[in-house]
Amino acid sequence: MLGALGGLIGGVAVGAAVGWTAKPEAPARTVTVTGAERTVTQYVTAPPREKAAITIIAFAQGFAWPELFGSDGTIETDLLKKFEEREAVDIAIEWGDEWAVREKVASDVTARVGKYDIVLVGSDGAVQAYGYAGYLEPLDEYFTKYPQEYFDQNDVYKSFLDANRIEGTLYALPYYSFGPGVIYRRDLFERYDAELPKDNWSTDDLEVALEKISEGLKRDGLTDTYALTMRAGPGEEPTLDLAGFIYAYAGYPAWFEGGAIWPSEIKQNKAKPILDSSDFEAGFRAFTDWVKRFGPPGASTHTWVDMMNLYAQGKAAVLMPSAINGYAALGITQDENVKRYTKFMLTPFGPGRKRINSYWTFSLGINKFSKNKEAAWRVLTYLTGRDSMEAFAERTMWPNVTMRSVLYSYPLIKKYGIEEIELNERSVVENPAIYFPYISELDLFMDKVGTMASDVVAGSKTVENALSELQKWATDLMSSRGYYT
Repeated sequence: MLGALGGLIGGVAVGAAVGWTAKPEAPARTVTVTGAERTVTQYVTAPPREKAAITIIAFAQGFAWPELFGSDGTIETDLLKKFEEREAVDIAIEWGDEWAVREKVASDVTARVGKYDIVLVGSDGAVQAYGYAGYLEPLDEYFTKYPQEYFDQNDVYKSFLDANRIEGTLYALPYYSFGPGVIYRRDLFERYDAELPKDNWSTDDLEVALEKISEGLKRDGLTDTYALTMRAGPGEEPTLDLAGFIYAYAGYPAWFEGGAIWPSEIKQNKAKPILDSSDFEAGFRAFTDWVKRFGPPGASTHTWVDMMNLYAQGKAAVLMPSAINGYAALGITQDENVKRYTKFMLTPFGPGRKRINSYWTFSLGINKFSKNKEAAWRVLTYLTGRDSMEAFAERTMWPNVTMRSVLYSYPLIKKYGIEEIELNERSVVENPAIYFPYISELDLFMDKVGTMASDVVAGSKTVENALSELQKWATDLMSSRGYYT
């Protein structure tokens, strides 16, 4: 979808009292020049920029940035036209389903073509793979090299930026993002005499509550309603949440010896995978066990969409730990009890004295092979900046935003109350974004671990068999990649 006209932005650098020079990257402004005898106000505008074509690739058509691209993702809105004119850019966006987009991004960056200037990467594998490979433009220096008015990194929660850093270097900016949380039905907890979620509760507390609710639902003949909904479909999707269980039960990212998460750590310490260890097993077993005992029969195929729909239909008492899917459910539910009694709470502490974790950011980076990186930067900061985040919050009414100023905005406080807003903030600031290995092979691990968990939930594998297979697979993979030579 092609954008419209370009525009101009100018600026000045004032030298002495007798002159000034224009800076193309600075905005037009009024300048007061003071001399020995008089003060003169000059209006200085730099020559117009040459219009730059910027191509974006993303999924979530119609959901991401409808204020720019319309409710179906194909309409050029007046807001987009004004932005293009102001920043002298001509924007095209290409949509696709998630897997198609990932494949196109992979093809473009590995071929070093630069067809897409701004690429969707996400913090669950792509930012790691492409960051280490040198396919993404490092962004830290851009904040000072190319000042812009859209994205204030000091307003963004540090953990959401950390999720897009590779060994200290920032490679992408987050759009909508989430930390962990529990969405629950207070009325069902009270009906079945289950202890309500509280700030310092434990996984044991939650398990007892789920047992009471599950037994009560069966006693009342509510055979199509369940105590819990979590995602356990094959592939990478459930691993975000499963990794959070492993972190809570072990007390550290128990994937490699010593809790190593960076390639340099793994190589230096020759840290081997520990996917068949008791530390990894504790969280893996708890996750798969809870899904089987307290979730619906088809949970081994469930994605975030199934979680959302089940809760929206009033057929689950608890949705966790990716609470964003519960907020999405609130946006579509027709069930008055879901609307009235849904609450949010921080996730419980596991035996490792860490809360169950779950982090993800819908992230965008600049293709290292883009021909228009400075223009892409201006577009990127707008797509992920304050205006876009405010539009997201006002449209979805989800408190899953990247910026503190937007989380504490009037619309969200009015809807949820200050206490729930504060809990959402705590879920982000009190839990680390990096609770699993940040290695270039992460996407492979996410897919394999999630699929093994799905097999266990489906009953086709035991926990012991699944972890034994995982350990061999991981050891062979890391050895073949030269980590231990």
